[in-house]
Amino acid sequence: MNSRQEKIIHLLQSDGGWIKGKDIALIMGVSARTIRSDIETINTSLRNGMIESSFQKGYHLTMVGKEGIGSSDIPQTVNERRAWILKRLFLQKELNILDLPEQIYASSYTIDADLKAIKKELNKSTALRIVTNRNWISLEGDESDKRRYYKLLLSAEVDDNFMNIDRMNDLYPEFDLYIIRDVLEQAIENQDFQIRETAMPMLLMHIGIALQRQLRFQTIDQSEDVKIRNISQTAEYYASKEFWNRIASMFPIEVSIAEVDNLALLLMGRRSQNFTDEQVEYKGKPIFISKLVDEIFYTILQVFGVDIRSDQELEDAMALHLRALIKRLNTQTQVENVYLNEIRWRFPLIFDMGVIAADVVYNELKTKLDENEIGFFALHLGAAYNRAIHTSKYRAVIIFPNDQALSQLVIDKIKHQFNDRMEIVACTNTFESQKMKYWAPDLILTSLPLNHDIPIPTISLSIFYDQKNETDIFLALNQLDKERNRKIFERDIKKLIVPQFFHTTIKAQTVEEAIEKMCKPLIADHYVPEEYVQAVLERETFAPTSFYMGYALPHALNQEAYKSAISVAWLEQPLRWGNYDVFFILLLSIREEDRDLLRIFFDWWTQIVSDRMRYLKLMEKRTYPSFMRALLEDE
Repeated sequence: MNSRQEKIIHLLQSDGGWIKGKDIALIMGVSARTIRSDIETINTSLRNGMIESSFQKGYHLTMVGKEGIGSSDIPQTVNERRAWILKRLFLQKELNILDLPEQIYASSYTIDADLKAIKKELNKSTALRIVTNRNWISLEGDESDKRRYYKLLLSAEVDDNFMNIDRMNDLYPEFDLYIIRDVLEQAIENQDFQIRETAMPMLLMHIGIALQRQLRFQTIDQSEDVKIRNISQTAEYYASKEFWNRIASMFPIEVSIAEVDNLALLLMGRRSQNFTDEQVEYKGKPIFISKLVDEIFYTILQVFGVDIRSDQELEDAMALHLRALIKRLNTQTQVENVYLNEIRWRFPLIFDMGVIAADVVYNELKTKLDENEIGFFALHLGAAYNRAIHTSKYRAVIIFPNDQALSQLVIDKIKHQFNDRMEIVACTNTFESQKMKYWAPDLILTSLPLNHDIPIPTISLSIFYDQKNETDIFLALNQLDKERNRKIFERDIKKLIVPQFFHTTIKAQTVEEAIEKMCKPLIADHYVPEEYVQAVLERETFAPTSFYMGYALPHALNQEAYKSAISVAWLEQPLRWGNYDVFFILLLSIREEDRDLLRIFFDWWTQIVSDRMRYLKLMEKRTYPSFMRALLEDE
């Protein structure tokens, strides 16, 4: 099967019901006849006839097909499939090639192509190799290199939810990450120092990977790491050693000095820079890492209005990443970012931050970075972006009777965990509507059974404050974010999408022609300068802004617009735009003072395209009034 046919299977899987052939054709950018041919190929390639067809209803996945495919654990894109294979190679000594087609519902031809692509990219890095022995394959290379790749895969799998330890815990079936966290927190407390709560998720991800691989007897030798000097007398080293000794008593592993050193450096945060050089050399030129990091952060602030300059965890991570990047450039080593398309699809704004970071590096090194490196920057910037946009805290009231044991302990824990996103404005032992109106909370947390008619989200707490409580609060805060963004979006979207820039059809033979035609009215009405066309085209050279659902979001990065607007257009004939066929375009021109709108728009648009029926409904609205109603879900 080809990639389109595999995409059809997973589209039917995610929808769960019947989908008409014309709707599938619209999403895939092909004719209904082609879809019929694809369905026939799928059913003949895989036994049991996975897809059933109906003249009136369309197509749906049969029960046999659903049981065979299973859950969302089955990869749905070419990059997800290759990441799936890589992760199995990280976790298992060998994989049987003959078993792969049925495990991920892809043909042997497709699997062979995937393995060739993976081998090609790994061979470029000179770090890891896929070795074939008859029908078996295995991953060979330094353990530290394997862990770096694996950490990248897990970071992408957690998606935008970098702070959700509950989601991370699902990645480690061999142990409970919450127990691991408790052991780490106790070791830190015993050494009488503190780390920021926001640093905990990334620490746990590092520890989870290290422990998971040690359980498979895959350890880092001291010789594989940079020699660490004068670290053994620090509090962080003692905490790390205590932690690993405790873990070794719980699991069948041996404590490695290298593991202790690595965790100690992570616990140090900024102080770890005392063990690294501030200056590195590239093509005979000295590069000052801290200056380069500052320039990246300042440029992101100028372009996006997102201030990440005070994010210490990000600063430390970016400094380490830039050193590794320059080392790769010096040795002409390339590393594949197997979740590149996933980052572009789910987080277009964060990916653009990666583009900006790559542009700053280009200006300093005079070397253009590829999309893989842009994706690496985006991964680092993702967690910081989430922290930066939560600057306006929500107001919460806690109802917890004073006579209940552990009440203060629970309250303190909630404050500590969610201090960056919500403020506890009051703690009370009873519910009184008048007081609630006075406090005006966004969220109520209560350990008492509570029924009220005030339209405020209410979370029930256990007196012991369990894992479910933490997850419930996290999800409630995310929902408040969505509602806040929706109000801003509905208020401002009609100012951005205006009739004079709404094109029901434009005719273009090339991407450049389409962009020029959409920019022309914006230039004529003095929304953007004449240079805007070139700025948009320049952004496309870094990474095309097209997506597999058949749309593109072209925009400029470093060119200021006079007025903010979103130009809308349908193409008369689909254009090959990067790797995808595009028939719908949203061209963005946003003033610097309206950069927050760009973030909100990207978040909102991602919700729309994630809902297949809503997206298809929107694509059918070729008049301005009907399009706006569908965009705002008013019809």
